[in-house]
Amino acid sequence: MKKGLKYFCYCLIIGLTTVLHSSCTSPKTTNLLQDKGPLYAAKPFEDYKLQINDEISCSILTSNKDFSDVFNGVVSNEIGGARSSSYPIVETGDISIPFFGEIQVLGLTIPEAEEVIQNKMRQAIPDAQVKVFLKNNYYYVVSKQQNGRQNIYKDNMTIFQALAINGMPGPDLELEKVKIIRLDETGRSIIKEFDLRAESIIESEFYYIKPNDMIYYSTSKRAFFRINSVTGLIATIIAPITAALVILSFRIN
Repeated sequence: MKKGLKYFCYCLIIGLTTVLHSSCTSPKTTNLLQDKGPLYAAKPFEDYKLQINDEISCSILTSNKDFSDVFNGVVSNEIGGARSSSYPIVETGDISIPFFGEIQVLGLTIPEAEEVIQNKMRQAIPDAQVKVFLKNNYYYVVSKQQNGRQNIYKDNMTIFQALAINGMPGPDLELEKVKIIRLDETGRSIIKEFDLRAESIIESEFYYIKPNDMIYYSTSKRAFFRINSVTGLIATIIAPITAALVILSFRIN
């Protein structure tokens, strides 16, 4: 009997230690800008280059008011203003603009695209000034806690600014295995994984948010043991005791 009681105590201690250890969240698990961990190579910020399936809009300013009214009216309104301008970049790398036809913009930055489109328009309208905007200038967040789409409010927006907008991921998510699904210049999806806690992500390829980025936080195994209430604590304590009693009863019988 004493041997059985001793075995029961061992099971109880091991069970409680495992559960309580798994349910704890240390600063090392959640703190950002830690000087330990992976060392990521620095990569300077680069202006975004237009890719296949991107969509842009543009407006024209000229002294030829009749033309600008017609052009901007066409590209900004259709059937009573129900549809705004949107020019998708097709597989050939072109966009098709009313009155001016197809223009190659694949691989260009927004300022470069403005210049190319403006030069094309100036063949007909010598004083044309063009403004181009990226319509799909947003990123996505996917996780157990939150899902959604956010606008990129400036060109060099960082991952920490995205965290300030979306909120810090909870302790149930794996900050050490954050994934970014990012499109290359051909529109193909590439999965990149990094440790959000590492200080070396600053100025790395993971530091700046790019249009179309999808940030994915996977759920940690720690979430299975998470204690969120008094009821959960009681259930957590009872579980290993029950298991130990069942094992003990089999050994006695």
